[in-house]
Amino acid sequence: EAWQASSASLALIGSKRGGASLVPAAPVAGLGRGAAEAAGLSSASAHAMAAIAAAAAAATTLVFSAHSQQEGSVGGRGGVRCEVDQSLGRHNPNQQCEACHSHAEDEGHRWVLSADCGGTTTRLQIYRVALDAPIVEKQVAPGILLFEEKFPNLMFKSLEDIIANFLNRHCRDTKPTVAVLAVAGIVTNNCCRYTNLDWVVDGGQIAKDLGIGRVEVINDFVAQGYGTLTLNDEEVEKLNDVQPRRGSPIACIGAGTGLGQCFLISDASGDYRCYPSEGGHAEFAPRGEGSEDTQLELLKYLKVKFSGWNRISIERVVSGKGICNVYEFLAYTFPQRVDKTMHREFLKSQGNAGVIAKNATEGSLCQEALDIFASCYGAQCGSMAIQLMPFRGLFITGGVSKKLAHIFADQHGEFMSAYTDKGRVSPLLEQVPLFLVKNDDMGQRGAHLRAVRLLKEHVSGQEQDCRHCSESMDREHLVAPRSLVYGGEGSSDA
Repeated sequence: EAWQASSASLALIGSKRGGASLVPAAPVAGLGRGAAEAAGLSSASAHAMAAIAAAAAAATTLVFSAHSQQEGSVGGRGGVRCEVDQSLGRHNPNQQCEACHSHAEDEGHRWVLSADCGGTTTRLQIYRVALDAPIVEKQVAPGILLFEEKFPNLMFKSLEDIIANFLNRHCRDTKPTVAVLAVAGIVTNNCCRYTNLDWVVDGGQIAKDLGIGRVEVINDFVAQGYGTLTLNDEEVEKLNDVQPRRGSPIACIGAGTGLGQCFLISDASGDYRCYPSEGGHAEFAPRGEGSEDTQLELLKYLKVKFSGWNRISIERVVSGKGICNVYEFLAYTFPQRVDKTMHREFLKSQGNAGVIAKNATEGSLCQEALDIFASCYGAQCGSMAIQLMPFRGLFITGGVSKKLAHIFADQHGEFMSAYTDKGRVSPLLEQVPLFLVKNDDMGQRGAHLRAVRLLKEHVSGQEQDCRHCSESMDREHLVAPRSLVYGGEGSSDA
C-alpha cells in the first residue's frame, strides 16, 4: 500500500499550453525498500523490492497533452491542469483544481472513463463528452480529453484499486457516468480474469463500489476492433484493390504478444458491434506443397517443446514469440546454418523477435523464420476471411504486424500467396478488402468509442444487451491465467 500511495509521486502535469513538467519521484525507491524491510524481508530482498518499486515508478507517467481546441471538435483536448498532492496521491485540499470546476458536468455533457488494461500496465482516460455530439465514421469518437494516466499493475492489488486511485485524484467532485474497461482476458457476463495476472474484474461490482452509472468490461482486442471504425484512409495501407461493402461484416486480426481476433456486425441502423474471438487458440494447421514437410516438422518440434501436449495453438507460430519458436526450430534442425554471433545475441536477448528481424538476410535462418511466419499468418488471415466473409474489410493490426509491414506489401510473397490459397473458394478472397493498420493506439481509440456509445445508450435508458451482466461470476467459472492452469506460460500451448 505504501508503494501504491507512492505512485502518485510520479506525474506529468499538463500545462494550459500543452507543456509538461516532471514531478520528481525520488522517494519511491526508498519507500519501497522501507515497506519491504518493515514487512520483515531480508536486506537483500528489501533491496530487490525497492528496485522493483523504482522501476515501476519510472514506468508511471501521466501523459497530459493539452491543446486549446474547440469542444465540438473530434477528439479535442481541453487545456486542463490538475494539481496532485505528491505524497498521498490525492487532490491537495489547499489547491484549486481547474478540471473539477471548469469542466464539471452540466445538462448537455457527461464524463466517460475508458481504460486500456494490459497485463503489466493500465492506461486510464477521462473524456468530457457532449451528449449531442455525433459519432462520425472514420473519425475518432467525440470528447475532450481531461486526464490520462498510466499505472504499473504491480503496485496495486486490483484493477478497481487503480481506478479508485485515479478517480480520487481527478474526479472527487464529478464521477464518470459510464466506463469501458478493455482488459487482457476472456470476458464472461461482464467479468473476466486477466490472462497473465490473477486479477478478477467484475464490471457490475466496480460500478457499485465506485459510484459509476454503468461499467462495461470488454476484451482488449475487442477494443481494437472498435478502433477500426475510427480509421481514416491515411491511417491504413490497402493491400488489395477491393472496395468495402457497407453493412457487411468486419474482421480484425493482429499478431503481437499473442494473436488477437475479433469481428464486427452491423445492426439495422448501420452501427457496428464488436464481438470477441479466441481464434488465436485454434490449432496450428501445417501447410506445404506436395511432400514438403517443414511445417509438419515444426508442429512436432513445438509439441515436444510445450510438454508433449496433443495440440499447438496458431499463436505459437503467428506472434512475436511465435517468430522465436520458428527460429529455434530451424536452429535445432539446421545447426550447420546457425550464425553463431547472431545466435548469441538472440540468446542474450531472452527471445527477442527483433533480433531475428534485424538479421534476416537472404538465405539466413532468420529470413526463413520470417518466411514461415508470414506464410502461416497469411493462411490464418485467409481462414478468417472465408469463415466470416468480411466484405466491409479485414484489418491487420498488432505491434508485430506494424514492425514487419514489408511482408504484406509483396503481392507474390509468402503472406499473400498463403492468404489467397484456399482451393476452390479462393475467389471469395478477391472480394475481401484487406488493410494493414498503421496506428498503434487502436485499443485506446476503441475503448473511447465504445464508452461514448455506452454513454448514449445509458442516457437514453437503453438496457444492457447481456441478460446476465448484473450477475457476478464465480472465480472458478472464469478462464484462469496461464500460470495457474499450466504452471507457467511455457508449459502448454493454451
